[in-house]
Amino acid sequence: MTAESQTDEAIELLKVNRFEEALLLLRQAIEKNPSNWNTWYLAGQCARFLNDYQGAIQYLSQSTRLSDSNPEVFSALGIACQMDSRWEDAIAAFKRAIELNENYVIAYNSLALTQKKSGQLELALHNYDAGAKALARQIVRSMVLNGPIAIYKHRDTIENLWAEYAMYGALHLASTTNGIDSVAWPTGAQAIEEERTEKHGNLFWVDNPKENNEVVRLFLPNYFNTFREQLRADNFYSNLIGNRGTVLETLGRNDEAQLHLDEAEEFMP
Repeated sequence: MTAESQTDEAIELLKVNRFEEALLLLRQAIEKNPSNWNTWYLAGQCARFLNDYQGAIQYLSQSTRLSDSNPEVFSALGIACQMDSRWEDAIAAFKRAIELNENYVIAYNSLALTQKKSGQLELALHNYDAGAKALARQIVRSMVLNGPIAIYKHRDTIENLWAEYAMYGALHLASTTNGIDSVAWPTGAQAIEEERTEKHGNLFWVDNPKENNEVVRLFLPNYFNTFREQLRADNFYSNLIGNRGTVLETLGRNDEAQLHLDEAEEFMP
């Protein structure tokens, strides 16, 4: 049996949680071909699922040496180090994963959790927020019209943290789009009229030329409503905001903490 076929068989075993058998095959594959980063990565994941954190760290460290540009491998290494209470090694691995993918929400969450566990509360607070912003960037980049989409209507929410991330995402999108000089939000009257008439259909925004050839991007109600519903459907937003709330609570910032915890509960899928 070749190293490749052994790895393929191990992957099938992994799918049904037969980790010991999968790890045996992966070790044999590594002996035959020690240069395949993915085999080391899979072996590291098996070892972690078997609660052999030191073994997982060894396998995953070798995987990063063979492939130093894969954020998933660094994130997996960080998780193994975190489980083994090697805080600084975990933090370094998660930071490397984020360097490789600035929108890697899982890595931000894991980084913040590690910092929380190691007592670095202010840094944890920052990175839970950074994770929510990364999620906002993912959402706005996916907002491309490829045919009919749902038109969402306004609905009241207990808190409005989500709206701050919606505006952050809009500003990020506009700043990375050529030809956009500024952005604008709909007034209350404009929003009510748009929802009543659906004048712009399912558009998320319209670009309005102004004087001096400037272009202002006006974000429409459907942008905000769609953004809100995508957050509501995503486990990560509720998780990030809830975790941030617990850190705020630990820091004694109880009013802010309650705001985050209320929103986390409301946005739980």
